[in-house]
Amino acid sequence: MYESWLLKGVGLASIEWHSLAWPNMDERMIAAQSAVMRHFGVGLKYTREQIVHGVWMDGIMRHAKSDMVGFFDADCVPTNGEIVGKCIDYVCKHKSFIGLAQVSNHIGHRNHIFAAPSFFLIWRQCWLDLRRPTFMAIKRKADVAENVSFEAEMVGVSYRALYPSHYEKDPPGSIWHLANYGRFGVGTTYHGGFYHLYNSRFNENIELFAKRCGEIVEGSFSTSGMIPSRSFDLSDGFSV
Repeated sequence: MYESWLLKGVGLASIEWHSLAWPNMDERMIAAQSAVMRHFGVGLKYTREQIVHGVWMDGIMRHAKSDMVGFFDADCVPTNGEIVGKCIDYVCKHKSFIGLAQVSNHIGHRNHIFAAPSFFLIWRQCWLDLRRPTFMAIKRKADVAENVSFEAEMVGVSYRALYPSHYEKDPPGSIWHLANYGRFGVGTTYHGGFYHLYNSRFNENIELFAKRCGEIVEGSFSTSGMIPSRSFDLSDGFSV
């Protein structure tokens, strides 16, 4: 369903979808994500190899043959059947890229919101026109894929980042701020319909991901009971 897209006046544009899953990844994660992707018709190709995330993305981009290249982290899924098509429409119209909003709180760029690789879709010619920027993390400058957003900003190429709406809980011992927007955390939902688990190494979070993926397939997924990302309610631990 999402392996090609009809562009008005142009014809069909091809799309390929990729996900990196290290060989030691819990198979419950792969099974849960795969069920959602099959449900929505996203033909996701897994790379089962222990390789640095940015190195892998660079390699995929170099060898891609499609007009658009899409990436999903193994703990990220769409929550409805329309959002992927809307993202494809955006990328086709603007010949640019789109991803989930994130900041690099751990390396100091806490105010740079960029299109993160958890879900990321790019018009391949855009990447070529930007002179093939690396997706690799750059010490003290950029997290994985952040450099692509930096390069686009430097030359005035517009792109889109989808912002969080709710999340399940704060990570152990920390709060993740999305610059001046609000917060995100374990089990974050994003505008339009994506769910990114984060912290997937913990068994309790794997079980949470499997549960949410099951709800998505069943059509019962809801943000009810989650923490609003922009809440000012002190009862949920909000602080400035």
